[in-house]
Amino acid sequence: MHRNEYTEVLCSSTRFVLVMLIAGGAITTTACGGGEETAQEPDTVVEEPAVEESPMDTSPRVSFLAPEEGATVSSPVHLMFGAENFVIEPVTDPPTIRQGFGHHHIGIDTDCLPAGEVIPQADPWVHFGTGSFMIDMQFEPGPHRVCLQIGDGEHRTIEGLNAMVSFTVE
Repeated sequence: MHRNEYTEVLCSSTRFVLVMLIAGGAITTTACGGGEETAQEPDTVVEEPAVEESPMDTSPRVSFLAPEEGATVSSPVHLMFGAENFVIEPVTDPPTIRQGFGHHHIGIDTDCLPAGEVIPQADPWVHFGTGSFMIDMQFEPGPHRVCLQIGDGEHRTIEGLNAMVSFTVE
């Protein structure tokens, strides 16, 4: 088939439609001639509801990554901690207090301390001055609860930076 014959067949057997949206309406235009202009109903436009973007929560917080709340585990128990929007760092000598920085302490079978109190460096508290995020600890069989408490450079508790987890050792 020659180019002219191909073009004629294409134009006679196929309509090319170009849809243009003009002022909320649609007009159909055909190519290759011989077509009629026809008014089309405007497409229904469905607007997506506006999504309110909530600001990112930048509040500092700590959590237990392991064990899970209510878990039954064997000893030694793998304790792993997480921190968001807060920097866990080793203790400095001399101690320095820097806003947004601190280190972990855990209290075994005790409640977390109120904000501003100095965390004891004695039982039932374990101090993590190296900036570590985990420890494997021996526990007696039975139920236990552990408090994760963040202390500043002077081991003072920081408002809202504590978490509890309960688990049972088999």
